[in-house]
Amino acid sequence: MLTKTLNRMIRKKQTTAREISEMAGVSTSTVYRWIAGESQPDFDSIRLLVRHLPNKKAQESLLSVFTMGTTWQFACPDLELDVNADGKIDAADALDASIGAVHSSADNLKKLRLAFRDGMANSEQILDLIHLLQTTAGHCMITQQVLVHLSEKNKRRKLKLVR
Repeated sequence: MLTKTLNRMIRKKQTTAREISEMAGVSTSTVYRWIAGESQPDFDSIRLLVRHLPNKKAQESLLSVFTMGTTWQFACPDLELDVNADGKIDAADALDASIGAVHSSADNLKKLRLAFRDGMANSEQILDLIHLLQTTAGHCMITQQVLVHLSEKNKRRKLKLVR
């Protein structure tokens, strides 16, 4: 299945074998072996490839194939990383998202405790709590993505200094 996905990505001009090799940190001949089905990429190669693929649909296709048949799950939410709307993605955004996650978690845990203290909550309350927990998870994902963005930005800066 990975073979078909890589071939489709190349055929649809989402990327090239050379770009895949550069993004995954492997040789082009290794990528051609993946495409031919002669070998499989390791987790780190897939992680790097997904992180650097500019096309979101290609990322999702690759992750879908890589996790197929496993208990792994992935989500590709569209998140606004500029949490404080100041026009830049920086540490303040990560901190604001973290603060939001902590506040949201505390509120949701209090509501959970109240709902279940006297017995089972009704279906509507449970659905509301699920939504609140999804909101908390969303705040945590934003924090994570902002930190990944900052890490990538720092790596690019270091690469420019080395050259």
